[in-house]
Amino acid sequence: MIAYEYGLYDEAQFASYKKKLHDLLYWLLLYKDPKTRDEFVNVNYNRYFENLMKRIDGFNKLMNYPKEIVEMDNLLESAFIETQKDTFNYKAYRKLVLDAEALIDKIGVDYDNTRDV
Repeated sequence: MIAYEYGLYDEAQFASYKKKLHDLLYWLLLYKDPKTRDEFVNVNYNRYFENLMKRIDGFNKLMNYPKEIVEMDNLLESAFIETQKDTFNYKAYRKLVLDAEALIDKIGVDYDNTRDV
């Protein structure tokens, strides 16, 4: 069981949510990839990114502020900043997003970061 602000998550339930986070970050890549971005012209990337960050913020609070989220937020914000540059570098952007995504699996592993329920 994984402790969170209001109780416990079953490990399978927690793993399922972490997979969802992986998927949400993966869309960041598709929306900006030069090979696929034209398929998503109807997507408001800035709004998607903002909503994603709000979801991560909620998860951060529920999980009692695990240390991995600080680095994850930093990497994602750096990726967003890259998208705003006139000389957008997809390779650098992709690395930042994938590095952030790798941190998802570390959340909840260090039980010192969870609340005693």
